[in-house]
Amino acid sequence: MSKKKLICPECKAIEIVDIVYGYPTEETLKSWFKKEIELGGCIIGKQNPHHKCKKCEHQW
Repeated sequence: MSKKKLICPECKAIEIVDIVYGYPTEETLKSWFKKEIELGGCIIGKQNPHHKCKKCEHQW
């Protein structure tokens, strides 16, 4: 998960979470329920987004 603060390129909000790919563990699911991360699914590709804005839902 990111340590530095990111800014959404669309709406300039700072409510950004990392998108985590792969089969979720119990710890990952707990973070998802707390809205600390976004689950990206099990298929991992080079073009998948790594961040999501919680305000406008833009992914990059």
